[in-house]
Amino acid sequence: MKLRHWLISLFCGFSFLGNAQTQTFYRDTLVHVMDVNNQQLYNAWGGGLNSAVFAEMDLNNDGIMDLVAYSSSNNRIIPMINKGVYKKSSYVYAPEFVSKFPTDLDGWIKSFDYDNDGDKDLFTYYNASLRCYRNDINAGQGLLFTLVVPQLYTHYGTFPTNIYCSRVNMPELSDVDNDGDMDVLAFSISGSWIEHHKNYSMDSLGNPNGFLMYNIPQCWGYFALKGTYNSADLPPIPACPFLPANPIADLSDNLQKKHAGSVLCVFDSDGDGDKDVLNGDVLSPNVLYLENCGTSDSAYVCSQDSAFPSYNVSATMLDVAAPFYFDGNNDGNKDLVVSNFFDTGEDYKNVMLYINTTNNQTNVFSYSTNEWLVNEMVEVGTGAHPVFFDVNADGKKDLLVANEYRSDAGVLTSKIAYYVNASTGSDFKFQFVTADFDSLSLTGIIGISLTFGDVDGDNDDDMIVGDASGNIHLFSNVATIGAPASFVLTTPNYLGINVGSNATPQLVDVDRDGQLDLLLGERNGNINYYHNNGGFVFAFVTANFGGVNVRKLNSFAGFSVPYLFDNGSGYELLVGSLSGYLYHYNNIDGNLTGNFNLADSMFQNIYEPQRCYPAASDVDGDGKFDLVVGNACGGVVLYSQNSVLSVDNSIGNQDFNFIAYPNPVSDELTIKLPERSSKENYQVKITDLAGRVVVNYAITTNISTLDVKSIQPGVYICTIIGNGKIASQKIMKL
Repeated sequence: MKLRHWLISLFCGFSFLGNAQTQTFYRDTLVHVMDVNNQQLYNAWGGGLNSAVFAEMDLNNDGIMDLVAYSSSNNRIIPMINKGVYKKSSYVYAPEFVSKFPTDLDGWIKSFDYDNDGDKDLFTYYNASLRCYRNDINAGQGLLFTLVVPQLYTHYGTFPTNIYCSRVNMPELSDVDNDGDMDVLAFSISGSWIEHHKNYSMDSLGNPNGFLMYNIPQCWGYFALKGTYNSADLPPIPACPFLPANPIADLSDNLQKKHAGSVLCVFDSDGDGDKDVLNGDVLSPNVLYLENCGTSDSAYVCSQDSAFPSYNVSATMLDVAAPFYFDGNNDGNKDLVVSNFFDTGEDYKNVMLYINTTNNQTNVFSYSTNEWLVNEMVEVGTGAHPVFFDVNADGKKDLLVANEYRSDAGVLTSKIAYYVNASTGSDFKFQFVTADFDSLSLTGIIGISLTFGDVDGDNDDDMIVGDASGNIHLFSNVATIGAPASFVLTTPNYLGINVGSNATPQLVDVDRDGQLDLLLGERNGNINYYHNNGGFVFAFVTANFGGVNVRKLNSFAGFSVPYLFDNGSGYELLVGSLSGYLYHYNNIDGNLTGNFNLADSMFQNIYEPQRCYPAASDVDGDGKFDLVVGNACGGVVLYSQNSVLSVDNSIGNQDFNFIAYPNPVSDELTIKLPERSSKENYQVKITDLAGRVVVNYAITTNISTLDVKSIQPGVYICTIIGNGKIASQKIMKL
């Protein structure tokens, strides 16, 4: 299709949301993101990793073990297909599998083929225990999970009770005694010793399909954790090998070291047939290795390494270090992966990969990176706040992603990552430029949110920054007209505006008077409206704009993020929220002092927990606006539309009719008005879909010609205002 014909068909079918037909958004991975060396980030739109646990699973049934990353802090599932490239981590984000997973996952996930059918099943935390979903991928319906055990029980003698664990205490699933069925190792409710829940399915039933669990009445390995550091009191210790009848009441104070936060990983480290232990713990940032010198039936810990692997680079995290053992680089040997289990520690350098340099019998690990998988994503730390803006003045919208903060060795900073729009023809892509755009981190502002517009009246776009304290700050664009933008902080705490906390600004012409107004979301979930009274003196109007509030019932916060736009049939409003859902409002034009209509509190079923943050632009060049949605994990997800809705060029009710031609237009646009008296005065304003004025022209005759060569290609709203009358229609600039 020739370019001109493509643009004309694009204009005739352009739509963002539309009113006559529901548009469908889908997670898109086809728009590429390149690193600074022009290498593709294959998991760019994966959504970030802050507190990841990992589970192996063959998602597409091709015989190659894939990987599922699960964010324990906000219940995010990130499936990744393993391309199987030898000696390379070749995982690629596969969002089509997200909907296949249960919606009630909580705390952590683990995978284990408990029924020995060749497919790894799924386990997760539930009600002080763990539950099991059977993997029925071979049932002919693709990846499919069936709940088979809502809660795993064990027996203390003849008395059944739940196998204890918590959201922050991750047990291990393993065939501990090598008899063919799945056992469970979990820390006791005291948190100081490991309980062995032995599965007697093979012994009693002759197959591994059941969960016939019995708590072996001894502390497994005959050791107990210390109370102040992630290390162990080795055997012999009091109360072992046999526990008293009431262990919690009867154990000495020395052994009642109750705490919450541990991750167990067991494997045969030295090839001697018994299971050794790795433990990450809330007590300290290290990984503890415990050597089992016993047998598969009777574990006995004889030595420990509290700086594991002390022979290489010790694995540490600021929070709970979570160890995992699987082949991460497709060389046949299982590697060591250590991640940050909680979300209050490292939020970027938070997934360590150690390559197994020997084999699965001797297991010698060598440190490779602390940004494994993270460096394949658009990942900015904690809280991703995206916005589109043409930084380099080349006519293409670039992607800026600010963060709430980023933790580097416990030091918090806020930065803006800059990805230039490097698209050419049908090759749509962004390329990373810098993690600290305009060195904004040097200002010390925390909790950055961005919006752009000409605030100081010098005909270029300035930047307003909202912060975590509820303030806004003006950064003036000091570049010459047409040059790449360069921002300087000129007015901290601009106009003394403060909304309490977590100010999320948008500059947009709310009342269509040709001047950019200011909307501010905030922690409480409402939206504040400041009207531009001229000269960008923003005057407070209301803290209850449109009656919008995205705070859920009984929730402590809402974290509203406004995005007001015109889709060609009047203003609509998307609002990001703490819940991860986008709220969609309409009935806005002519109703600025009333309550807007909440059309949907789960717009398009887009769900990016938590604190979803929307930004819109035509990312893939199909004439339909796409959404990039940030989240608390510091990553972004791209949603594109997959259908086109034909709409008329006219917009809403018109006070009069006018003609704008040619449409689409290249260089000059002619406006033809009805006959007008000499006393009638009209103004023509052409705005982009965010309400920014690109042409403002006084009409003095019935037929006027406007030079539009300098306007960037796209869809605009042409509005004629005069003598209390208004009329609008869409135009396409080629």
